Amino acid sequence: MPCPGDKVPVSRARPIILAIVLACGLGLSHGDVSHQSLLVATTAWQASENEIDEALQRAAAASLGQQEGAIVVVDPQTGRIRAVVNQQLAFENAYAPGSTIKPFTALAALRVGLIDKNSTALCRQRFASKDFHTVCSHPRDLPPLNPTEAIAYSCNYYFGTLGQHLNEVSLSDTLSSFGFGKSLYSDRERSQTGKLRRGKVDPRNALGEGDYLQATPMQLIMAYSALVNGGHLLTPRVAPSSDFQIRERARLQIAPEQRELIVAGMRGAVVYGTAARSGLNSSSLNVFGKTGTSTPLKGFRTQGWFVGFASPANNENPSPVNVRLAVLVFLKHAHGSNAAALSRAVFVAYQRVAGMKDAEKTNDKEGAGTGSSSVKGLAPGKIEAATEIRVSPSVPIPVSPRPPGSGLPATVRVHLVAENVTKEMSLEDYVLGVVATEGSMENQRAALKALAVAVRTYAVRNAGRHTRDDYDFCTTTHCQRFSAGFDSSALRPEIIDAVRQTDGEVLRDEAGQVADSYFSASCGGVTANLQTLWGTRSPPYLRGVPDEYCAAMPHHSWTDVIPAERLQLALQSDQRTDPGRQLRGLFVARRDSGGRAELITIEGERRHTVSGWDLKIIVGRELGWNFLKSSRFEIARAGPNYIFRGSGFGHGLGLCQEGGHVMAQRGVNYRQILAKYFPGTTVVDISREGRIAAQTSGASTGRAPRPFQATPLQLRFAADLLWNSGPGATKGLEVARSSLPEKRTSLSSEHFRVSYPVTVPQSDAERILQTLETAQRNLLQKVSAAGIALGPWPSLEVFLNASTGDFVGRTGQPWWAAAATKGNLIELQPVAVLKRRGVLETTLRHELVHTLIDRLSHGRAPRWLAEGTALYFAGEGVLLARHAPQRRMTIAEIDNGLARASSAAEMRTAYAAAYAEVRELIRESGEASLWQRIAGSHNSG
Repeated sequence: MPCPGDKVPVSRARPIILAIVLACGLGLSHGDVSHQSLLVATTAWQASENEIDEALQRAAAASLGQQEGAIVVVDPQTGRIRAVVNQQLAFENAYAPGSTIKPFTALAALRVGLIDKNSTALCRQRFASKDFHTVCSHPRDLPPLNPTEAIAYSCNYYFGTLGQHLNEVSLSDTLSSFGFGKSLYSDRERSQTGKLRRGKVDPRNALGEGDYLQATPMQLIMAYSALVNGGHLLTPRVAPSSDFQIRERARLQIAPEQRELIVAGMRGAVVYGTAARSGLNSSSLNVFGKTGTSTPLKGFRTQGWFVGFASPANNENPSPVNVRLAVLVFLKHAHGSNAAALSRAVFVAYQRVAGMKDAEKTNDKEGAGTGSSSVKGLAPGKIEAATEIRVSPSVPIPVSPRPPGSGLPATVRVHLVAENVTKEMSLEDYVLGVVATEGSMENQRAALKALAVAVRTYAVRNAGRHTRDDYDFCTTTHCQRFSAGFDSSALRPEIIDAVRQTDGEVLRDEAGQVADSYFSASCGGVTANLQTLWGTRSPPYLRGVPDEYCAAMPHHSWTDVIPAERLQLALQSDQRTDPGRQLRGLFVARRDSGGRAELITIEGERRHTVSGWDLKIIVGRELGWNFLKSSRFEIARAGPNYIFRGSGFGHGLGLCQEGGHVMAQRGVNYRQILAKYFPGTTVVDISREGRIAAQTSGASTGRAPRPFQATPLQLRFAADLLWNSGPGATKGLEVARSSLPEKRTSLSSEHFRVSYPVTVPQSDAERILQTLETAQRNLLQKVSAAGIALGPWPSLEVFLNASTGDFVGRTGQPWWAAAATKGNLIELQPVAVLKRRGVLETTLRHELVHTLIDRLSHGRAPRWLAEGTALYFAGEGVLLARHAPQRRMTIAEIDNGLARASSAAEMRTAYAAAYAEVRELIRESGEASLWQRIAGSHNSG
C-alpha cells in the first residue's frame, strides 16, 4: 500500500488519497489498512456521509488555497476525521496556541474556585509582566467583563491577571487531562506529542504564549471536542461512517454549568467578539468557536488559529450531544480573525450539503408512493442545472439607506454594551433613547428640546463613530448613554414631545456645517474649551462661555477627600501617572481660562505631567466615578489626605444641563438655550431642507435631473409602486415600524444575496433568488442581442423589510411604494405584502431592470425612459391599462409626475404614460434600439 511519497495514479488519487495519507499520518502500518478495508473506505461509505465529506474536503482545500496552514474537520461525537488539508502540518507540527488556550484557562480557574460566572474585571487595555507585555484589541469602552465576555472578547488583561493568580499545577493538570503534551494514540509513539512544560510559572501560560505549551492542530481540535462534547477525549481516525468504532482515550469530568459558561463565551466570540466579522453568525447554523493569535518561538510574524463548532439552528446553548461538526483552521502569517473567516466556507458547505440530504430524506418520506424525487421544489433531473443557492452567513449588509436629499441618517446601528448585541433603529428612536436616559430627571420642556437637538446633532455629526466595529454608536459615555430597555409608552409625555417636536433639527455652524455637539450635567460656572480640555482644535462655539445659571444647582461645587495611600494606588494603575513606591506631591501646573486643571504634575520616585482630564479618568476608574466629578478643581494636602475642591460634573463642554434647566424655568426657549452654549450656531431642520430640494429639482426640464453625488448620509432611491393600492388598500399592511430590529439571516445565489427576517420562510428567499437569476439571464441576452457589451454585473443585495414602516423608515419612500433601488441595493416591502397583492415577481423584475439601466446609462437615463422600460420588461403593462391618462402627456409632464407625485393615483398615471411612450418606441424601432438609446443616455445627459 503506498504512503505519501509513493506514486499513485492520478485517476485514482482523489478517491483514495484521504484514506492513504491518514493511515500513514496516524501511524498505522500497511497491515492496518487492508485492500478490503480500503475498498470499504472508498466505495462502501454511506452515500450521504461520503458526499458530505467530499464537499467538506473540497471547501476546505479551496478556502486554504495556496496559503500556508492547515484545516481539519472532525466529528466531535466520534473522532472520525471528515476532511484534512495539509495533513503533515496538522499531525506533526506543534505551535503555541495563543488565545485558543483561554477556555481551558477559564476551566482551570473555575475548577479551583478562583473565579465564578459573576467574577468581573475592568480591562486596563494592556497586560504586562516582567519583560512581557501585550495589549487588548477589543473596544476600549467595555464595562467590567465576566468570564463569558472575557472569552468572547479574548481579553488579554483578564486572562493575564488570571494567570498571575492561577496555580501552575492546576493549569497544567487541566491541560494534560485534555491530551496536551501527550500522543494522540496511546498505543503508538509515531504521533507528535507537542509540549507541556510543567513547573514553569509564568502568566503567559494562561495566554497561550511562550514555550510553556506547544500543540499540533489535531491535538487542539480533539481537546476542544472533549471540552464541548461532555468530556469524551477521543482518538481521531479515518474510517467509514457505517462501521466506525469510537476509541475513547479518557473520560473527563466537566461541570455542566462550567461547560455552558465556556460555550456561551465561544458563541459570543462569533456573535460580537473576536470572530464577529468572520460571517459565521448565521441562524442557518449555530456556530461557536474561539480565535487565537500567537507568535512563533523564534519568529516575529503571528500565526492565526480558529476552532469552531456547529449545532442545529435555534440551538443557542447546545447540549453536548447536539454539537455536530468541528472545524480547525491554522494559518501562518495571519491572525485569529483571518482563520475564522477562512472556516466559513467549510460550515457553509456542511449546511448546504447536509441540509439538502436532510431535505431529500424528508421528501422520500413525504413523497412515498408518488414517484417524486424533487428537492425543495426543483423539478426531477434539474438539480444540477439549477442555480446554486448557498447560505451566506452574516456578510455585512451595506450601510443603511438614508432619506432622499437629507443629511439625516434614516437608521443607526447601536451596540448595546451590557447586552453585547447590536441593534439597528431609526435615528429618532435613538435620539429618544438618549434623551430618556440623559434627561430622565428633567421636567422643563425647553431644556428637553435643547437636549434633543444636541443629541441629534451629535448623532448626525458622528454617524459611523464605531465603523471599525461595524456599528455607529455604543451605549456608554464614550458616545452617548442610551437605555436599551426603555418603553416609549411609559415615557413622560414631555420627553416624547421634545424629540418629536424637534424632529430633524440640528445645529449648524457659521460655515453651514453640522456642528460638533456635546453636553454635560454641569459646567460649574464656565463651559470647557475643547482645545485645552482634550487637545483638539476647537471651533469658535466650543471655546467656553460663562454660565451664571448653574451656580445654585446641586453639582456646582463639591469636595473629595482622598487618603494619600488610596490616591497612590489609583495613580499606580496607569503608567502615565505611576509615581512608584512613594507619592510626594500632586499639584495643578497650569489652568485654562475657564479655571480647569489643564496640566497636573505628579511627584514621586517618578515625575509625570498629565492633563487634568486624564487624572480625573484614571482616579475615577480606580476609586469610582463619584470621585473627581470634573477637571475643574483645586488640590490641597492636609496630613495623610489630599483634598480636591471643584465645581461641575462631567467634561463641561457645550450644553450645561443644569444651566439649561434654570434658563427654561425662567422662560427662555430651547433655541435661546442652545445659542447660549453654542454661540454662533443656528438650529436648522435639515430633513425639511432635503424635502424642499427634492421637490424643486428637475421639475419641468423634459428629462430627469442629473443624479447628485451621494455622500454616506445621502442616497436617493428609484421607487416601484404597489399597483393596487388605493382607498382601503392599507388594510392588512404592516404600516407600523418595528420597535426593535428583528433577527435576520441571508441566502445567496451566484449573483444575488437576500437578507430577510427569520420569520420569513426560506422558500420565499429561494423563490426570490431564482426569479432574479432567471430575469438577469433574460435581460443580459436582450442587451447582448442589441450589440451592447456589458461588463460583469456586480452582486446585488436584496433587503426584505419586516414591516411597511421599516421600509418607509429605511428608504424615505411613501407607504404605497413596493420597492426602492439604489446602486447595488434593492429594498422591498414585506414579502407577505407583495405576495398578497400578486406583485412579487413583477416587482423583482422591475427593480432588476433599474439596476441594468443605471449601469448602461451611468445613472443618466431620463426618468420617463427608465421607468417605462422597467415597466415594460417587468411585464406590468397589463396593470396599467385602466390608469392611462385621458390625453397623451408630454415628456416634461411625465417626468414632473414621476418626480413630484403626491399620491399613489398620480404616480400610477405617470407610470402608465411612461410605459405608453416606451411601448411606442419599441413598436417603431424594436427592443435593440431601445437598449441602444439607454446606453447612449450618458453621452447626451
